[in-house]
Amino acid sequence: MKGEADRSFADEALDLIETVVLAVFVFICVFTFVLNDVRVVGESMQQTLYNGDKLISLKFMYTPERGDVVIINSENMKEIIVKRIIGVPNDKVEIDYSEGSVYVNGEKLSEPYVNGTMTERSTFASVFRDPASGRYVYKVPFDKYLVLGDNRDHSTDGRVFGFVTRDEILGRAVFRYWSDEGSIGFIE
Repeated sequence: MKGEADRSFADEALDLIETVVLAVFVFICVFTFVLNDVRVVGESMQQTLYNGDKLISLKFMYTPERGDVVIINSENMKEIIVKRIIGVPNDKVEIDYSEGSVYVNGEKLSEPYVNGTMTERSTFASVFRDPASGRYVYKVPFDKYLVLGDNRDHSTDGRVFGFVTRDEILGRAVFRYWSDEGSIGFIE
């Protein structure tokens, strides 16, 4: 009897160890290939996201789309940033600072997520400014994206550093799981 009890305990212990190892393996695989943990730094995405917010981003089989809040490994800024995709490949994006509007392929965007106004700054890449219309015009090349912060007057984004490549986009921010200022939940 004692031998059977010892064997049963050993089998249960091995089963528990096997379960724990498998769970750790699955957790590592999920956060390596499917999800990513990111912390927001700065105020460029306020009122959507706040400094210090912690996010989960989806990276597995993700195709960037206009309107998505994305995590970017910015080659120009040499850091991980969070911005919103405004222009996708082949889009023509026009920013009119006199009326505070953004147009994509001739249609004015409805942007309820934008915090405050947009004012033109000298740091914007002047190569995109059309002197005739006074608008900034971005013709988004193949495999590139134009990204802007939601807090436009406090954002270093595509207006300063130009386009980001598909390879720089690490994933779409999908869920905020920690915030001192915002609510926990899915990101729109």
